[in-house]
Amino acid sequence: GVATETVKPGSFFTSFLRQFRKQSIPELIESGDKAVIDGNNEDALRHYCNALEKEQHAASDDSSLQAALILRKIGLALSRTGDSFAAMSSFEDALQIQQEKLGPGSEDAAETTAEMLNILDGIRVQSGVGERQFVKGDNGSAITSLDVGTNLLEWGEYKEAEVVLKNCLKSMNDNDDSKNDERIKVLGAMAELDRAQGKYDEAKERYLEVLKTAKKMNANSDEEVDISIINSIAGYAEILRKAGDLWQAEALHRKVRNMLMASKFTQETEGSGNDTVLQLAISHTQLGCTVFALKKYDDAWQEHKSALDIRLRVLEVTDSLVSESFNYCAETLTSMGREAEALPLSLQAVEIRAREFGTSHPAYAHALCVLSKCYHGVGRSQDAMPLIEKCLEICESVFTENHANIIPNLIVQGDIFQAVGELEKSLTTFQRALSIHKTNFKPGQKEFQLEECEQKMKDVMTALKDEMAFGPSESMLNEEDNICAGTPMIVITDIGRDIDDALAIVMLSSLKKMFILNPLACIVTLAPEEDRACLARTVLDSLGMHDVPVGLGTDVACPGEISLRCFNGVAHQNPFHFERASSLMSRILTEAEPKSVKILCLANLKDISELIVKQEVLFRTKVKEVIIMGGAEYSEARQQLIPDETAFNNNCDLYSTRHVYAECQQNHIPTTTISRYAAYGCPLSISFLDGLQNTNHLLAGEIRNANFKSMQQLWKKVNLPSWMPGRGKLPARCNREWFLDFFKVKVDDTTDALREIWHGSALYLYDSLATLSCVDAYVDFHFTPKCYMIENCLHRVIGTPSSSGVANKDYLVNEMEGLLHQAFALSLEGMDMGMNRNNTSEKLEDERPEKPKSSEDSDDGSDAGGEYDEKKEQREGMDMGTNRNNTSENLEDERPETPMSSENSDDGREAGWEMGVQ
Repeated sequence: GVATETVKPGSFFTSFLRQFRKQSIPELIESGDKAVIDGNNEDALRHYCNALEKEQHAASDDSSLQAALILRKIGLALSRTGDSFAAMSSFEDALQIQQEKLGPGSEDAAETTAEMLNILDGIRVQSGVGERQFVKGDNGSAITSLDVGTNLLEWGEYKEAEVVLKNCLKSMNDNDDSKNDERIKVLGAMAELDRAQGKYDEAKERYLEVLKTAKKMNANSDEEVDISIINSIAGYAEILRKAGDLWQAEALHRKVRNMLMASKFTQETEGSGNDTVLQLAISHTQLGCTVFALKKYDDAWQEHKSALDIRLRVLEVTDSLVSESFNYCAETLTSMGREAEALPLSLQAVEIRAREFGTSHPAYAHALCVLSKCYHGVGRSQDAMPLIEKCLEICESVFTENHANIIPNLIVQGDIFQAVGELEKSLTTFQRALSIHKTNFKPGQKEFQLEECEQKMKDVMTALKDEMAFGPSESMLNEEDNICAGTPMIVITDIGRDIDDALAIVMLSSLKKMFILNPLACIVTLAPEEDRACLARTVLDSLGMHDVPVGLGTDVACPGEISLRCFNGVAHQNPFHFERASSLMSRILTEAEPKSVKILCLANLKDISELIVKQEVLFRTKVKEVIIMGGAEYSEARQQLIPDETAFNNNCDLYSTRHVYAECQQNHIPTTTISRYAAYGCPLSISFLDGLQNTNHLLAGEIRNANFKSMQQLWKKVNLPSWMPGRGKLPARCNREWFLDFFKVKVDDTTDALREIWHGSALYLYDSLATLSCVDAYVDFHFTPKCYMIENCLHRVIGTPSSSGVANKDYLVNEMEGLLHQAFALSLEGMDMGMNRNNTSEKLEDERPEKPKSSEDSDDGSDAGGEYDEKKEQREGMDMGTNRNNTSENLEDERPETPMSSENSDDGREAGWEMGVQ
């Protein structure tokens, strides 16, 4: 009942391939997709097969990713028609291409494998024809089945993988023509499977069999050593490590690493490429894990860092192998007491693994465990608890009962229970870890782990006795020393509306590391507040600001959505608990020195208004200045500063806006208002976002992608007639000509519009400019504000319809680019332990060039009246010309945020662009 020949989709549907010749490949795929939706699978197959033929003729070879996509679609269509065997053939062809191009751990390969499993499940129901996946290929091998088994192993489907690999090995043993190299691969995969399931004795036997077979292969070879032998030694060393024979494992892993380094040197000398470079990264990783278990943390760090360097050179930052190195680097740093540096690396690992493996894979569970250790280490054990609980939930479902891999996770959970005061639960957890250790290891194996469990149990029992004698301690949470340097401030944001909100936080982290600003809290406003708070929390953590609390602000009757998402792999677990903004700000101001705290508002002013109502004395006595991203003008008649009601943030809640401006002027609290006109006067180049990606920070990539998507959407909308529903709430004035003028793009019939838009348009970072204006020295050097003395209190306005208020665009652009790049780079400083962390910012020269005066800002006497002509002394140490890691060469202009907020203004007012182009 087993088919012995593969039925290729190309030959099976030859009769259909001469139809629909005039359609392009994307059009054919789209037609096929529509046919599937309509339930017409036969028509869908015709379209897909025609697209496949065209793709194979167009490509230089038959293994393009586009061909793999089409083959998958053909397989799905065939499975719907009931032709399971032909569908399997199509999926196998697709899988082979994906394995070759993307690697066996890629998401596409995993999805194809999952679809094959669905078909296999169906075949198994049909009277024993489930042997189809073991059919020999054209060369007489079962290599395709090996690929399936390998994918299942990497995705944690151990039972399915065992069935596939055993049958694959049986097929090879029954076939006299099977090649030894394929046999070695199957045996190696089965040994890896045994190791993953804790069957260490069986795994040792597999690896020894591999070594014997590999030696036979190399008996008549001129090569000094074959890669199969190296892999077998490494696999055997890993079994020894898992079994607790750490010293012997270390010796073997060092031997493997040295062999690979010699092989790599030979290949580079002969100019034959870097075939072993990724294998060398694996060896660094395995040796790093071994010496880590021996508590040689400095050695472990060097090995994991070497692996990370190699993988970042060869692979994309989002690759699963890169996430492995991020994870091990973070774990090593936590054991070295450097949890604050480990946290951003750990967040990257969790996010990548959530994307690559999903949220039920043991690799994701391990990343959650490391992240929980990071949060526990920086004093946020409550945030760590849901993460370690999810980790254990995954492990309990994937591994066998009382598996040895669960022990380290239980130890972490016990530490967290103890930190939050749950001593009974902590003791129970450590006792279970000890019991599992004794079940899995013989006396003398992994003694470090045994001693750790026993010591932690003693500590908890001592704490329990103390609690019974003296009562519970007030706090058992770890508290990290917080260096309070720089001007204390509170920031209010509606992060997620566009990329600029996030870039403002990035800018803030750079100024914090330079000890210029000291953010005390981040308040999020605008529904959905919880989602925005989670985004703000993970963004802050990824930038090294884990000590900045996040508060839930108020909501306003204003449309809001989250267009930027990052670190969903963490937020998905809902680990965070947030304090209400009113209580958080009250507590911070109560503890603050008089007239010391600045409040930066990058959103509506409702939270500040409510703070004034509830805590007027605190506001009046503790707030030093309020910086508002909005707009205002001076009224000669009223001798007051009047908010610009067309500005988006002001317009969200006019009552609160008027209230805050009035209270600040009445209570002699200085204000700095920065308007959209300042952003228009300082455009950056949108291609700058490409340069930020080179820092390998995931947030930089998400910001770039979100902005690109928004620009595409806006471009499509402005090209639609004003009456088309697809334009949403975009004002009629926002047409194609407006877009090209506003974003400074030149597009004609001979150019690729989207390419020109991305590489040539302007980027206006309004929120980031507002953040920069919190620093008086930056204001003095980069801006020419309109200054008004109202009741002996200074109020500044940067940007008016007639003047941007920017002193020199080039200086300001260079400063912003440098600060943003510096923030991303320094947040991942855990990747480079060799740098001097005490010198987080470059030494800034005392002497700076004369402050340039823009021609548009020349004093024509038009500001007579309430305006105060103040000559400020330039602050020492704020040289804007210093080099701060220029991320790309010859960067010129950029733009406001990400196109969207204009849709929030029905009448076409400029209020729609107050938050920048969203």
